[in-house]
Amino acid sequence: MNAFVLAAGFGKRMGILTENSPKPLLKIQGITLLDYSLYLLKQWKISKVWINTHYLGGQIKSHLESFKELPIEVLEEKEKILGTAGGIRTGLPKESLNDPILLINPDTLFFPNSDFTPKNHLSDKTKIHLYLLPTPEGQNYTKINILSNGILEFGNGSYYYIGLAILDPNCLIHLEKDQYYDLSDIFKECAERGEITGEVFSGNVLDLGTKELWDSYATKDIFGSELPKIQVFLETSNMT
Repeated sequence: MNAFVLAAGFGKRMGILTENSPKPLLKIQGITLLDYSLYLLKQWKISKVWINTHYLGGQIKSHLESFKELPIEVLEEKEKILGTAGGIRTGLPKESLNDPILLINPDTLFFPNSDFTPKNHLSDKTKIHLYLLPTPEGQNYTKINILSNGILEFGNGSYYYIGLAILDPNCLIHLEKDQYYDLSDIFKECAERGEITGEVFSGNVLDLGTKELWDSYATKDIFGSELPKIQVFLETSNMT
């Protein structure tokens, strides 16, 4: 299976931290958010990766020039940002539209249990499969409910989307290229047709999408015993 890393943003939510660097290249314990995503994708035996960029996207492209562990194509949204759905619709080549892809948000650090592997296929009627976790107390995420058959309902429920999903790119085929579209709208449209399923993620996550969240974890041991493995991966990938 192939993967799409959603790395195109405006570089505003992190304040001074992203004044001279795009958010995916911010480092925690010496590891960039993007590099950790690539580390996971390698563990999950992903075949090829697309990464869309916008704010200071040239830095991301330069950062990846020597990377050799996975085939990577950087899709630069230079003139305007296309949104999560628009970026995928515009960037994916025609020959890749018929196979499901793994979507991953580098703003979130995923710590899967040892038995976790993303799905590599979707059932006949399913267009999207989301990984979810119980909504933390006091957080204002979109509420999601998992029905007994795995179908998702939006607007009520005790779960939230963590930024990891399997997508059939054909569900975006009706969108115009080079236009802005948000995946959240696509999720809700598919939910209305009963075409989106989900399951509870087997593991934990750490959301680092805002400066406040980043500051609260910046000096903590995030990766634990996994850190040496990540460092070896980056060394063998020519990333350090």
